[in-house]
Amino acid sequence: ARALSVSLAAGALVFSVAGCKSCGNAAPEGKPRVAVSIYPVYDLVKKVAGPDADVSLLLQPGKNEHSFDPTPKDVEEVSKARIGVMVGLGLDPWMEKLMKDAAPSAKVLKVGDRVPTRPIEAEAIGEEEAHAAHAGKDDDDHDHEKGAIDPHVWLDPQNARLIVRAFAEEISKIDAAHATDYRKRADALDKDLDALDKELEKRAAALPKKGFVTFHGSFGYFAKRYGLQILAVIEPFPGSQPSGAYVQKVLGVIKEKKVPALYSEPQLDPRPAKVLSDEAKIPLGVLDPVGGGPETDGYEKMLRFDMTELEKHQK
Repeated sequence: ARALSVSLAAGALVFSVAGCKSCGNAAPEGKPRVAVSIYPVYDLVKKVAGPDADVSLLLQPGKNEHSFDPTPKDVEEVSKARIGVMVGLGLDPWMEKLMKDAAPSAKVLKVGDRVPTRPIEAEAIGEEEAHAAHAGKDDDDHDHEKGAIDPHVWLDPQNARLIVRAFAEEISKIDAAHATDYRKRADALDKDLDALDKELEKRAAALPKKGFVTFHGSFGYFAKRYGLQILAVIEPFPGSQPSGAYVQKVLGVIKEKKVPALYSEPQLDPRPAKVLSDEAKIPLGVLDPVGGGPETDGYEKMLRFDMTELEKHQK
């Protein structure tokens, strides 16, 4: 996967933008339109927007957030947006390019710039393995090497609260007539997120085992917030193949720490994780960092699902 297939998308971008100059550059009519890169941020944004703004999601649920090839329909949708909301931090660079090409006058809100961030922890990945896996990868792929910023900021509800505030602030500037309503909805959502955070904190404290192993390195913020420990990450980069030596190292950690389960993600091929869980003789669970599925179709629902998965596989 690549962050953006520029050679394929460029023609569509040029053609679509050229054919949509009137909608991309003219004064917008009706409700302000908002384009959002990934589902969990979309869900938060949509709740703040309410009936006063039209919010569209670009990367559909179940797709890998590290890659996206825009269709002409996507380009047309973005060309109408007055604000684009993305994570930034190297996660969704395709969104920034799409906004620049299709809606150059629109505001771009990078929520990763509005929250506290943390670096990737090398000990949770295997520093040498990460460097080896990264060799030869394109610069468009977000970097998981030692010291790089972890872009999965939304998986800490405290960050989600800041994202909600940031969007409410920006949409209120664009649509001042409904600023009070945006802020009221943001206040209500903030209270819900605070309650969610307290609930998850209590549930995490009750977990007999705090360590777990994931297949992809998405859950650093979640683990940090709730006093959990990611003991190993199988796939240092999306689509990378860990070496046999590294897999054996992880199997050793699983045995030594008596890890109760290995976790894959709905956006990834589960077969490699299943092979490893079979070899380790432990269950294969699912942790969803992006959501949008039947059991995770809402930000709060997604985080509750993830905590339930951790609780389910405790011994």
